[in-house]
Formats: sequence, structure tokens, C-alpha cells
Amino acid sequence: MDTLRALADQAIRRVLLGLVLGIVVIMAGLAQAPLLALQSGALLTAALWLILWGLALSVPRRDLRGTQLWRQLSTLAGGRAARLRGHEGHRQLAAILAERLMWHADRAGMAALSLGGITLLAFGYRALRP
Repeated sequence: MDTLRALADQAIRRVLLGLVLGIVVIMAGLAQAPLLALQSGALLTAALWLILWGLALSVPRRDLRGTQLWRQLSTLAGGRAARLRGHEGHRQLAAILAERLMWHADRAGMAALSLGGITLLAFGYRALRP
């Protein structure tokens, strides 16, 4: 189980690294307008949360044999994928992947709320500044 969780986290974080890097580059590109950069970061991170949440909900209905996680499992875990064949193995792998996607979605949601809160504070400070 711990191997499955570690492999699922690794696969998810590899994809998230590229997406987060894209969000950071967009925010850095908008550095001349800091409020717009914060607002864009909050909205893009909220979109990332929504995508992760939707993926987590759709995992039990998907065939996972073509996924990166399945390939990693079959090559790195010494044939452990062979033991996960059948309906029970698919259900077990889907449950772990959905759990890890939800965990990452929660963190993305917290980041989006944090960026949104900072944006609101910055807008409030700007409005109250003489």
C-alpha cells in the first residue's frame, strides 16, 4: 500500500510541477501589476483545484492500465502490477489514486484561498490608502 501511495504521489506531483510552474511564470509575467498577478494566480490555482477534484471523482470509472502509474508500478515494483489484475486490483489502485488526487486537490484549494485572501487584502489596502 505504501508503495502504491508513493508511486501515485510521484506521478501526480510530476504533472503538478509543470502546472504550478506555468502559474508562477504567468504571475511573474504580470509582476508590473501585482494585484492582477495575485488575482490571476488565485483563479488559475482554483482552476487547478477544480481539475484535480474532477479527476479524483472520475478515477473509479476509468481504465488505469494505460496510465503512467500503472507503467511505473509494473516496472519499479517488480511485477506487482501482475498481482493487481482483475476487478479487485483495479478497485484498490483506483481508490488509492482517487485518495491522493483529493489530497492534492485540497492543497491546491488552500493555495487558491490563500492567494484570493491576499488579493482581497491588497485591494482593500489600495482602496483605503489616501
